[in-house]
Amino acid sequence: MLTRHSLTAIVVFCAFMPALAQDSTVPVASWPSVVRATAAYPLSQGSTQWLGSNLIGAKVISASLEGVGQVTNLVINDDGAIEAVVVSIPGMFGLAKKNVAVTYKSLNIVRNTAGDGIDHITIAATKRDLLRVVEFKPLSRQNRAERQAALAR
Repeated sequence: MLTRHSLTAIVVFCAFMPALAQDSTVPVASWPSVVRATAAYPLSQGSTQWLGSNLIGAKVISASLEGVGQVTNLVINDDGAIEAVVVSIPGMFGLAKKNVAVTYKSLNIVRNTAGDGIDHITIAATKRDLLRVVEFKPLSRQNRAERQAALAR
């Protein structure tokens, strides 16, 4: 009789085990309200497409072939389209760096001779032009600055 009760208790406990194992540390508000359906599974890269790893690190030059800097990051919207690239511009003697964002549409991307990567990216602006532009601030830096300003008040 004791064995039957023990077995019943174990079965009931096992039935509730998944509910007990749920992680309650993740706030429900951070979950997406709507999960997008996966529409396709591309098998290969097309000849008109770029890999992010090809863009990041690519050399950026001006139309007069002056070295400007290199791509260090991409700004991508919620639809997955690249809106801008962040270009790191070296300062005097290559010491200080300034990050400037330029629109993706303003880039002229030149493929390497094999056609499978990027040789360089040409933009109309010169290094001097970009050094005059206000530095790009990612959202994390903006939020940090706002928190520090609020604490200083």
